[in-house]
Amino acid sequence: MAERTVPASVKLLAGMWAAVLLVAVALTGTWLVRSPGVNAHVAVAGPSESELRMVAQTKVLFGHNSVGMDILDGLATVYADASVAAPAVADVTGGAVAPDGESAAFRHAYIGVNGDPTSKLAAFTEVMDSAAGKDVDVALMKLCYADITAATDVEAVFDGYVSTMAEVEAAHPDVRFLYTTVPLTADRSWKSKIKAVLGRDDEMGPADNVARERYNAMIRDQYAATGRLVDIAAVEAAGTGERSKDGSTYYVLNENLTRDRGHLNEAGAAAVAVEVVKVVAGRGAVG
Repeated sequence: MAERTVPASVKLLAGMWAAVLLVAVALTGTWLVRSPGVNAHVAVAGPSESELRMVAQTKVLFGHNSVGMDILDGLATVYADASVAAPAVADVTGGAVAPDGESAAFRHAYIGVNGDPTSKLAAFTEVMDSAAGKDVDVALMKLCYADITAATDVEAVFDGYVSTMAEVEAAHPDVRFLYTTVPLTADRSWKSKIKAVLGRDDEMGPADNVARERYNAMIRDQYAATGRLVDIAAVEAAGTGERSKDGSTYYVLNENLTRDRGHLNEAGAAAVAVEVVKVVAGRGAVG
């Protein structure tokens, strides 16, 4: 089957929507976000200049994989839009901190392997116990959409996450730990739908987002009341509405916020980065 070419007009329209989202942030300082677990969208003020400056002077350790780099790129966009100097970022993968990374506000580490959430939990514990975790003020880790699919034992991953977070909090009582929901994927493309029919499924189908919503609902129940939940999925799902498959509710990544149905484009990265800044600054939603 010949590959279908996306018309230039469609590409232009998608680019225009992404640009509109970025301009809205620059001009109004607000994003549309969904309250945790609720299919309602409200305008919430973005970070103030004082919050941006405070976060830039807060030592943060962030364990992640590829979508995490999107978020870090979005962080630079948010600061540039506000004309505030962005925090320095240092790669501390493996736990080592280079001399020029000692003063970096954001230390980030690639942890584990996509599709193996247990490896990420173990790697986050290791990096927290290393030199990279020394003297940090705030720490968080995120799983990837590839870590939660229809084939995942969602309860087991949730239990492992809660247990890991409790252990690192006990080992590092002076660190303020943040919690995260797992990212989503956008609706299937026509190629993905054909693969599903042929039995060559990927991690981007409705059943996979159903599993992610099950996991995220448990995360919200566990951590929303702390005010330290970075609800990545809620930001990604803004404007998409509630979906249902076989009686189960799920949400999808807004196609205007992604470059490939899983990773974030400039607008999506900035939207999630705004949420990170707000929660690091202590302005997370409590509910």
